[in-house]
Amino acid sequence: MHYAEFWQVSLREYDLITRARIKAKDAEFSALRVLNQELGILVQYAFHDPKKMPDFTQASGGKKKVGRDKKHELAQLRAGLMSMHYQSKKGR
Repeated sequence: MHYAEFWQVSLREYDLITRARIKAKDAEFSALRVLNQELGILVQYAFHDPKKMPDFTQASGGKKKVGRDKKHELAQLRAGLMSMHYQSKKGR
């Protein structure tokens, strides 16, 4: 967002943007913590027992995708949009 558009942003939008950036930073730090933990485990194997070191060249199966309930998601979206609509009418 350009700094000139700041005055056109509502407080709600500013709050959503700020919270999203905070959540993104938290997720980034969490991912870095996991990588540091994995590095520590690899270093431990390398120093103490290199023969038992995990083989990361083989692709893992990955996580299964969780099924989505599209009707429920649509109902949540509709409720959120209706709530925003009613809140915008209160200020008038």
